[in-house]
Amino acid sequence: MKKPEFFKAIPIWALAMFFVCTTSVYGQTVNECENWQAEHPEWIFCDDFESGEPMIKQGRYFEYGDNGGDFVPMDSLGINGSIGMRTIFQQGEVGAGGMKLGFGRNPQGYMNKGIRNTEDFREVYYRMYLKNDPEWEGNPAKLSRATVFSSPNTWAQAMIAHLWSDGKYHLLLDPASGVNASGEVVTTKYNDFDKLKWLGNKSGVTPIFDGTYDDWICIEHHVKLNDPGEKNGVQEFWINGNLEARLINLDFVGTYSAYAINAIFFENYWNSGSEKTQERYFDNIVVSTERIGCLDLTSSTNPQHQYDINVFPNPASGYVNFYCANQPVQNVRVFDMAGNILIEQKNYEQKGSIDIAHLNSGVYILKITSDKNVFTCKIMKE
Repeated sequence: MKKPEFFKAIPIWALAMFFVCTTSVYGQTVNECENWQAEHPEWIFCDDFESGEPMIKQGRYFEYGDNGGDFVPMDSLGINGSIGMRTIFQQGEVGAGGMKLGFGRNPQGYMNKGIRNTEDFREVYYRMYLKNDPEWEGNPAKLSRATVFSSPNTWAQAMIAHLWSDGKYHLLLDPASGVNASGEVVTTKYNDFDKLKWLGNKSGVTPIFDGTYDDWICIEHHVKLNDPGEKNGVQEFWINGNLEARLINLDFVGTYSAYAINAIFFENYWNSGSEKTQERYFDNIVVSTERIGCLDLTSSTNPQHQYDINVFPNPASGYVNFYCANQPVQNVRVFDMAGNILIEQKNYEQKGSIDIAHLNSGVYILKITSDKNVFTCKIMKE
């Protein structure tokens, strides 16, 4: 089949054949977890707190501390007036509740809530929204961590990728290894600090705790384990889509490979105690195998805006064209509805084509990734 010449100008009649993709920066609703398994096969977990279901259940958290009612889902306190998690730090309080999520293969049956529990995830991205009290004061110590639990009998950890405060109003990357030079896990309990090997830390640049940030903040954290015997692990994070800090060439787990990343904690923990009684809020948590991106919070409660990217023709029997007017495309993938990658190609221009002629007739997920955004839409093969 001859690859089509890409258009120079699009006639008006052809616009009817376009399917405009949505993106996780422009075009999702605040209720983004509705039907997420079909729309985002690369996602592992999604919680926008709209379901009203118990916090501890199959498919959700294995542990949740509500801190006596101070850390609970609350109507109208989430993004655009949705349901969000409200945290109250009482003056001097250290621990104000948290959520513990288990996924993938895990030797701890207690942590298994059936979230893709036969898979190993050596690389994860996860995103949360955080909002501080308008009169916020101080540096809360702990926010989140991704970790590898390695024992069926204890909470021994092969590694931890901490994302917490640097004491100077910024978030801090602070990775640690719990494995020795022979690839053996040497920790014997949770937070076994005396046996951890710290791998160096790095602060972000945005002072989100200095009292001037009282809007919703999009925080995305990426953790990639090193390949066994290599020093190529990565830890990095973004705020509102902008890279804040990155650590590379990390040796998280040496030659250890029995388990991979299998838990993420979302925490309200202040080592020295809160300086006063104050609140903060969480919403729209997503865990994924790929970049997630941020929502467009400038729109109303249930926006359905379209970003300037076009996919056509759709349905198609051969080539599908794509055109993004504002930024170059880096990666194009086609998934089946079970989440399997069927086609992948690199692309470094604003336009291109992908051949789906060999696919069976049916519906597929097209995912187009740029340096900041992730566009997702369904395509139909005739």
